[in-house]
Amino acid sequence: MKKLIVGGAVILSAGLAGTATAAVITWDTISNSSTTADACTNGVGNACTFTKGTEILTARAYATNDNAGSGAFEKATITVYSGGIGVKNPDQVGRSYSNNENDSPDHAIDNDGRDDLVVFEFSNSLFDLDSFQIGWRDNDSDIRWWIGGASLGANFDFTGQTFSSLSGLGFNSSGGFNNVAINTTKSVSGDETGRYLIFAPSLQDTVRHSPPDSKYDYFKLSQITGTLGTVVVPPPDPDPQTTVPEPGTAALLGIALAGLWASRRRKS
Repeated sequence: MKKLIVGGAVILSAGLAGTATAAVITWDTISNSSTTADACTNGVGNACTFTKGTEILTARAYATNDNAGSGAFEKATITVYSGGIGVKNPDQVGRSYSNNENDSPDHAIDNDGRDDLVVFEFSNSLFDLDSFQIGWRDNDSDIRWWIGGASLGANFDFTGQTFSSLSGLGFNSSGGFNNVAINTTKSVSGDETGRYLIFAPSLQDTVRHSPPDSKYDYFKLSQITGTLGTVVVPPPDPDPQTTVPEPGTAALLGIALAGLWASRRRKS
């Protein structure tokens, strides 16, 4: 059903230009993957791309500008490790475990201090998340996600947005999972589609001891699988100037030619 919905939506958005198809694709978002090529730029606000065949997945990192998890997003640094994607905040040090964002586990996607998030952008404007995996965790791994933003266009900058403003940008929250185990596929239900997919740790309040538990979450995303819609465009008309007669006109022409042939045969 997901493939039909994604494919149908793509063909409608293309103005019925051709027949629609949909394909399930898996990106391994780890360093030195044997199936997915990865490359990253450097510095705060950088991007990492994951290439598989002709499809490219782009990932960027942000973090809230407060420790309550409700502040505006600011650009962070995204890095790909053997266990998956991690985030380094530009102006934060770890609170509970260390005092440096480069140290473990502060370079993971976490909510110890500022809340980290990873934004995935798909080259196709419609994507439906099927499942994901994490390849590393520490302490706890409660994870939530959003998908949407089909109308935002390419390379949208989420700076200044908040978790609460995502719905106004066309995102649907699909809930999340608690205490996710490493290297375990977590299947996602629902048929929400979008150009962007966002992952973040579980949101906690200013006291930092709210449900689902009182533990800080640290994890690295290692795999994304979903249904990617495509459009098959028919070949162009080789002779667009030629007018094809309507069925009724073609029938009348055929009758006239048959009558002419019969008349000439009688004269012969």
